[in-house]
Amino acid sequence: MDARERVKVDWRRLQALARAIFLGAGLPHPEAEIIADSLVAANLAGVHSHGVSRISDYLERMERGLITRATKIDVVRESATTALLDANNGWGQVASQRAVEIVVGKARDFGSAWVGVRNSNHYGTAAYWTSRMASEGMVGISSTNASPVMAPFGSRRASLGTNPISIAVPSGSGAPVVLDMATSIQARGKIILADKNGESIPEGWAITKDGRPTTDPREALEGSMLPAAGPKGSGLAIMLDVLTGVLTGARFGLGVPRMYEDPEPQQLGHIFAAINVEAMMPLDEFLARISEKERETRESPPADGFDRVLMPGDVELEKEDAHRSSGLPLGKEVYEELLSTARRYGVSTKVLSSVRL
Repeated sequence: MDARERVKVDWRRLQALARAIFLGAGLPHPEAEIIADSLVAANLAGVHSHGVSRISDYLERMERGLITRATKIDVVRESATTALLDANNGWGQVASQRAVEIVVGKARDFGSAWVGVRNSNHYGTAAYWTSRMASEGMVGISSTNASPVMAPFGSRRASLGTNPISIAVPSGSGAPVVLDMATSIQARGKIILADKNGESIPEGWAITKDGRPTTDPREALEGSMLPAAGPKGSGLAIMLDVLTGVLTGARFGLGVPRMYEDPEPQQLGHIFAAINVEAMMPLDEFLARISEKERETRESPPADGFDRVLMPGDVELEKEDAHRSSGLPLGKEVYEELLSTARRYGVSTKVLSSVRL
């Protein structure tokens, strides 16, 4: 296979292999299940940069002592509608699972709630967590900070993460309406994936360490991402760093170690908010109203050059449906790295049958 060749795998088999790898690496079964599910969910949605390509990176950090093998979660502070959790350098997905359980429970009782997490690690896609809240009849909001790989508007020095924001709401279709966006022009994980797959990136995504535009993912990783919409994306990223890092007691800005370069725990911060729809109106009434909003958006006449108008999350939902029925495409480098990681932990790869594309 050349660098751009892909294989197609069944998502259930991929999830089983991912879970087995984490178990082989010594993670407790519930934690292996949560992490594997979150990663494959990203692949299903077409967000491959946050999918199983992360497994070897995660486990390398764990083996270096930068992520604890089993996650111990402490409640640092708590009120009726808020909580602050300390993940003790555990798995971001495991801490986030607990945070979502708490924030949904508090919002169910009191109408809305906020839960912060500190001393954590990469938590996957923000949409994974907001979708879970939406499935419980909540408006779900989540963000996380990240290592400083993006330059604020007007700066040549990277001091911001690509800090994503996701908002999800219940929908009458059963699938929530989900916004999930990085505050950079593009998620850094897509540059990492392009580097693994030997692909170039579009100009405008990043600059080199000398401030020059580049289409080389390796140069981009050594340089800085650019904020979406200039000062607007920059300002949003700064405020999300405040909510996830400054407010929670996690590291923030220049103080966050880089995931791939710095040999120390990242101590990331996450934030989760839930609004109980029933605190505002009956859920059935909301579902009827959101259905009307979806219809008026999708039925809008498309402008020149566009085939249709979409609601947030439509593309990801369509990809998920296609990937569940016809298989998940993985790049050659990611596929071979996954098999190599499985063998390293004594895990059989027979479960993962594949077809070359």
